[in-house]
Amino acid sequence: MMNPSLIEETYEVTNEEMAYMPENYETSRVAEVGTASVIDPHQIFGESRKRQPVPMWRLQVETKKYCTQKPISVRVYRDGEFFFAENENLAVCGTGSTLQEAIEDLALHIVHFFEYYRNMDRSQLIGDALRLKGLYQDLLIEE
Repeated sequence: MMNPSLIEETYEVTNEEMAYMPENYETSRVAEVGTASVIDPHQIFGESRKRQPVPMWRLQVETKKYCTQKPISVRVYRDGEFFFAENENLAVCGTGSTLQEAIEDLALHIVHFFEYYRNMDRSQLIGDALRLKGLYQDLLIEE
């Protein structure tokens, strides 16, 4: 429970500050400023961002083909003229002007980080990189 003397003291300070406010001060002259209330999140992010992720079981990069131990959850959405394919858990995102380009770009990133973390010693990593090494470690099997 709040101390009553603190409330009384705050009230007195507020009244003292109000005494210095000009009597002819009009709040209607203050220009209205756009705030978060005028931002429509549906307009910015769109309904497509809410789509359910789809599983990715196979990847192909150049001449190499890979299959996954477990499906990689991929969320695909469009923003303006670009498509995005992402997996937040693996911290990767692919982009492209078509859906296929975005998925191919995502596959390229996944294979890159799979190779990167596979060749990296745990003693060279800290923080989130250790978590990612563990995720990428057994993710792909080359066909």
